[in-house]
Amino acid sequence: MGTNNYLVVFSLFLLLPHLTSSKIELVDKGYRNLVIAIHKAVPENPQLIEKIKEMLKEASNYLYVATKFRVFFKDVKILLPDTWTTKPDLYRKATTETYSRANVIIAGQKNSKGDEPYTLQYEGCGKEGRYIHFTPNFLLNDKFIQAYGPRGKVFVHEWAHLRWGVFNEYNEYQPFYRDGEHYRVTKCPKDLSGKVCFGNDCSKCNLENANDPPKEGCVFLPEKYQETSSSIMYTPVVKSVNQFCNKSNHNQDAPNDQNKFCKLKSAWEVILESEDFRNANEATDSGSVEPQFTVMQESQTILCLVLDISGSMSGSQRLERLQQSSTLFIEKIAKEESFIGIVTFNNIAYVKKGLTYVSGDDVRKILVNALPTKAEGGTNICSGIRDAFEVLSEDDGSTEGDEILLLTDGEDSGISSCFEAVKTSGTIVHTIALGPSAAKELEMLSEMTNGKKYYASDNFNSNGLLEAFMELSEEQIQLESTGGTQKPGGSLVGDTYIDSGVGFNTNFLVTWQTNVKPDISISDPDGNKYLTKDFKLEEKATVGTLIIPGKAKTGKWSYRIENTAHQPQSMTISITSQPSGAQSEPVIVKTNLQQTNEPPYTVVIYVEVFKNFMPVRHANVTAIIETANTKIIPVILKDNGAAADLVKDDGIYSSFMTDYDGTGRYNFKVQVSKLHTETKAAAGHTSGAMYVQGYLENGTVHLNPPKPVVVDDEDFPVEDFVRTKSGGTFMVKVVPPANQDVFPPCQITDLSAELLNNTVILAWTAPGDDMDKGTVAEYEIRKSKQAVHLRDNFHNATQINTSSIIPLAAGSREQLLFDLEEEEKVNNSVIFFAVVSRDESLLSSDVSNIAQVVIYHPSPKSRDPDTSNQNRKLTVGLAVSLVTIILCSVLGLIALIINKRNSGMMVLDEEHVRKKLNIVAEA
Repeated sequence: MGTNNYLVVFSLFLLLPHLTSSKIELVDKGYRNLVIAIHKAVPENPQLIEKIKEMLKEASNYLYVATKFRVFFKDVKILLPDTWTTKPDLYRKATTETYSRANVIIAGQKNSKGDEPYTLQYEGCGKEGRYIHFTPNFLLNDKFIQAYGPRGKVFVHEWAHLRWGVFNEYNEYQPFYRDGEHYRVTKCPKDLSGKVCFGNDCSKCNLENANDPPKEGCVFLPEKYQETSSSIMYTPVVKSVNQFCNKSNHNQDAPNDQNKFCKLKSAWEVILESEDFRNANEATDSGSVEPQFTVMQESQTILCLVLDISGSMSGSQRLERLQQSSTLFIEKIAKEESFIGIVTFNNIAYVKKGLTYVSGDDVRKILVNALPTKAEGGTNICSGIRDAFEVLSEDDGSTEGDEILLLTDGEDSGISSCFEAVKTSGTIVHTIALGPSAAKELEMLSEMTNGKKYYASDNFNSNGLLEAFMELSEEQIQLESTGGTQKPGGSLVGDTYIDSGVGFNTNFLVTWQTNVKPDISISDPDGNKYLTKDFKLEEKATVGTLIIPGKAKTGKWSYRIENTAHQPQSMTISITSQPSGAQSEPVIVKTNLQQTNEPPYTVVIYVEVFKNFMPVRHANVTAIIETANTKIIPVILKDNGAAADLVKDDGIYSSFMTDYDGTGRYNFKVQVSKLHTETKAAAGHTSGAMYVQGYLENGTVHLNPPKPVVVDDEDFPVEDFVRTKSGGTFMVKVVPPANQDVFPPCQITDLSAELLNNTVILAWTAPGDDMDKGTVAEYEIRKSKQAVHLRDNFHNATQINTSSIIPLAAGSREQLLFDLEEEEKVNNSVIFFAVVSRDESLLSSDVSNIAQVVIYHPSPKSRDPDTSNQNRKLTVGLAVSLVTIILCSVLGLIALIINKRNSGMMVLDEEHVRKKLNIVAEA
């Protein structure tokens, strides 16, 4: 059944609380609200601010020219960490800008990449990336200009990755490719001039003989000064380069990521298809293109809890859970030296506690005592927000840069009446929708202020409300979050692992439903036990907390929580910790969820697992989806370079979501672990500017220093670890009917082709009946002598017999072998292949990536001079050795004859000796 018979509409309210970048706006050809943030671990250095400004001024000019006078950078915000000296006369207080949502980050080295600039992008061609990463050293040290090009031009290279979703036109791992009887440089355009050299010697690297590929160490050195203006996505080093490769000069033969991920389209073609240019008018002069800079600084946390106490909060234990989670936040999560206020609301708002400076347990207890204990009345969300603004203004008369945590379970038709006030307040609003009936517009408050958005169902065991409060802290790392309903005498039992990267302020939090506290036992790796008596039990809330003093021991911890009540009750455990301060950074998990804006409106879940900015490979990653009806749907995510996953082993784990259970808000979290398996962290695939080994100037080779390698690309082990991360909420407005198939198989993205003698071997990862789930019904494989023919006119290309293929389950490796036709065995020719899969409803996937084989029959005439000399030397050596063996054999026989004559033994006759000599001579 075709997708045109059914329309699915998904509205995603939360894309990513910790990874989605700040919203960049394009107004009157100028990009506004570009946020560049410096990490708190970067030492204070005012020169870094000036270098950022220089780079962006230069980049704005390059961008204006590269886009043919269409766009430039208008408004740039530089965000400094709160670890730098506060200078109110120079630095403005940040409002909704945060490091975690910056478009560009200035942070330490990515271990395997050194100071190489790069962009994290993993959603495919034409899709925005996550962020650009520069190191302080790259900005401060001018030596990198020789190898990467001017910083402004490098920034435009990275901006094209980030904003427009184009890819590199070089290939670090395949710098040359075979083209008929020759080898060619993987570059764009083909006519970019330069030479292939081995160090300073440009005579040792021969590309003209396909018998002998360029030796290791041969690199392409471009002419620094030439007339070619393309391409920025190949190298910004060449002075004349200020354009992107376009349709007329794009090198479709080059084995680079641009061709692989963008179906042979040029970078400029992809850029013109973006929202920035799709409906743009012709380029006109914009006058000055110099950006305006605002230097801002993060400040201490000033937060107001705005809590719903309407009558509906008295049901489903919502008020009790509000008390549990709010108590946890105030006592264990809120930072020392921060400010907290509390406002409640039903029909009207009540200031329960004005802005209070958090300093010590006594103050925290006062705040806990101000939490609400009863619920009644209606819902007026805006009344709570307006009172919160008054509370937040108590310190300096302003709400800019302050935060609101708004929790509500009710509908409110008047919520939009305060939208404008929220927009202009400069306040970040985080929202938690509790239960299935919270106002549908609630998340819009977070969207307009760069806030975080969460949904907690009425399922006590899901722990959604506690997880949402925990996510308010950037310092807390959640290790475990689980729960279950236990019969009388039953126990919630499990293990967790504390790795060396965490362990400071490790907190075990246990909750239960009734007034009968459970029997709790926690065991550390040495067998030491912490019991119920060691937990701090809250008076008003059914919650107990245990903080391990100092650094918790590394290794396996076990927990057992026994229900001592006489009736079943739900119990949960959450385990959080903070970075240990060790030299090795902890494993960090971030989530992202995206939706396509065209049928079949698929949802894709991404999870980023990194350690020291390096991808963690071979981890176990599962997304736990909780529907509006509290049904749990697990989704296994993979980093295999197939289906939703763009690149294998890059630390990005991905999967499609195709299962639904009713409309409404959905909540998701991810569980990541490595337990007793050989998990690695290693150099990952990233999009970034090329390090040029050298260049030619007036015929003279100028070599750059070898590219620094901080660590080898050899994998290094990652110890056992567990992580849990809340992903937030998304809204499903319509679900597919149970009797309709709306999801086709996903696109095959890893098709490969190999030629062994005259047999072609095609291999790929099997898609599923519904995207990456299930098993497809059939494959259609076609071939052509022109790659674009497969891309643009697949069904008219020559079909290959696939009757022997019995499709395997999604994620399996498929293979097809077949012989070349006689007319295809033409020397120096190329054959291209592509695949389409179909399900039982005849829904088809997109055309796969295009693979190729080169038919090449080596010619004995062409030989490398060095190899020929070596062969001649070897022949002479063998001849000399053979003559020596023959002489020694003859002398030995003569000596034997003489010896036997002297000893009176029988003498060999002449004929026998002659036969022996002939045998030796023939050898």
